Amino acid sequence: MTNNQIFNNPINNPIGAVPPEYSAAQSGVYYTITTGAQTVSSANGYMALELTNPANSGKTIRFELIRATSSVSSIISLYRNATLNVSGTSATPRNTNWGFTDSSKVTGTWVAQTGDPISGGVLLQTIEQLGGPTEIDFNGKWLIPSKASNQTLIVLLQNKQANSEMSINVSWWEL
Repeated sequence: MTNNQIFNNPINNPIGAVPPEYSAAQSGVYYTITTGAQTVSSANGYMALELTNPANSGKTIRFELIRATSSVSSIISLYRNATLNVSGTSATPRNTNWGFTDSSKVTGTWVAQTGDPISGGVLLQTIEQLGGPTEIDFNGKWLIPSKASNQTLIVLLQNKQANSEMSINVSWWEL
C-alpha cells in the first residue's frame, strides 16, 4: 500500500514525535496566565507580572512563551528572583486542557503603576518593543526548579508614553 503522507502528523499518527508542550497539555500540566488588558496612564509607567514557584513545591516550571503587548513603545525586562514592592492583583493560572482543574503550583500577581514596582533580583533580558505584540519563545529552555525558598520570574513593562494599553501573558508546563 502506498504511503501518501509526506510529513509525519502527530495528531493523526501517534507513532510520530510530538513537542513536549503538546504532551504537557494532553497530560493536564500546561498552564497560561494573563494580566488582561490594562491601562497605564503615565509616561514611564510600569506593569509587572510576578510568577512564583513556591518553596518546596516539588515542581519544575518550564517556560514556553511570554507574550507582552503595548499600544506604545515600551521596554520589556525579565528578572529572576526579584520581588514586587507593592501588593498587586492576584492572577490565576489556567490549565489549557479543560478536562483538568486549574491546579498549578505557580502563583501570579500583577501590578500597573507609575513607579518601578520591583526590587532586587537578577536582570536576565531586556527587549525594546516598538508597540504591538512581542513574543519571547523559550520552548521549555528556561526553568524554575523547586527549591527551599520561593523562586520568581518577573516580566516588567515600562511604557514610553502616557495612556498605553498593556498586557502580559505567560505559558508554561510543570514537571
